[in-house]
Amino acid sequence: MGIIKKLYIAGCWVLSLALPIDKNKVVFSSYYGRGYSDNPKAICEAMRKANSKAKLVWLCKNEKEAATLPEGVIPCPYDSAKRVWQLATARVWVDNCRKYDRFKKKGQYYLQTWHGFPLKRIEKDALEALAPDFEKGAIKDSAMTDLLLSNSGFVTETLRRCFWYDGEIAEYGSPRNDVFLTPDPATDIKVRDAYNLPHDRKLVLYAPTFRADHSVEAYRIDAEMLAASLERRFGGEWSVLIRLHPNVAKDSEGLFPYDNNRIINATMYPDMQELLCASDMLITDYSSSMFDFALGGKPCVRFALDLDAYMGDRNFYFDYDEIPFPYATSNEAIKKLIEDFDIEAYNTARDEFYKRLNIREDGKASQRCAQWIEDKLKG
Repeated sequence: MGIIKKLYIAGCWVLSLALPIDKNKVVFSSYYGRGYSDNPKAICEAMRKANSKAKLVWLCKNEKEAATLPEGVIPCPYDSAKRVWQLATARVWVDNCRKYDRFKKKGQYYLQTWHGFPLKRIEKDALEALAPDFEKGAIKDSAMTDLLLSNSGFVTETLRRCFWYDGEIAEYGSPRNDVFLTPDPATDIKVRDAYNLPHDRKLVLYAPTFRADHSVEAYRIDAEMLAASLERRFGGEWSVLIRLHPNVAKDSEGLFPYDNNRIINATMYPDMQELLCASDMLITDYSSSMFDFALGGKPCVRFALDLDAYMGDRNFYFDYDEIPFPYATSNEAIKKLIEDFDIEAYNTARDEFYKRLNIREDGKASQRCAQWIEDKLKG
């Protein structure tokens, strides 16, 4: 956004302070203008399923993102004066990321959902890795927040320590994770249909994290070997869905032998959560998605070719060996890990880890958030 437009938007915020509040309006935003996704999506869906009478508005950065919205959810351009008007007149804001250029008025409420279980250190615990002005903006955002979500005793403790926030933290669970505890078979079919796969095809999702230097060398998993190992261990036919960060899509050209059947490029699939729900196994490296995925009782494996380098660059809240999902640091090692995979030992380790952290997911987080919003709309 150019300086002139920024000044224009700032002026709109000043003028907006005089606008009346629509006590029936809720404005959602996910990842700075992404489409229908993450915790805000799950909450919005809960409101729609409950036949809420609220006016539901979604901030979108472009028409492609707006096209992901279901009927009845109103799109609004993210970088526009209209966004200011929608936010300034809404009764409730729902967001999963920090926002700095907002001014909340008396009679408005802000539900901050955050966007994942923290493996890598965040906020105050990672200031040295953040922009110089981050702290100022985060403090402002926290001052506006009325409710911050948590899914566990561990997350509550972490947020309280490092979020510059002394307000209410509700251990409702993570709305986006409800789908793992109350699965919908239609999602399995939807994902398989998107890639013209048989409905009984088993799926493994390989979803490594983004590297700041855009390197793709650590992603070199042998996908053909992986599918064959899964078939030997678990039976059935398997396809490998490969989900890379969009920022490295071009850099990874030629890295995998995509054939649209056994090895599939799923990088541009619009909803990561749907891919996770439809998959029978997840393979990642340092992504917090592992903690979400395993809630559904399915196996998760870590593949970390650059473990030493990554650990030297990023600080984790847990020792990598402490995390309950088995890992390999080479293709030969992951082949052996999968072919010797012990389901019983895996389940025991996962359950003990979740119990120690006081994980409180029960599949009803979205409903609790939706009810909180409805209470504010009536107040």
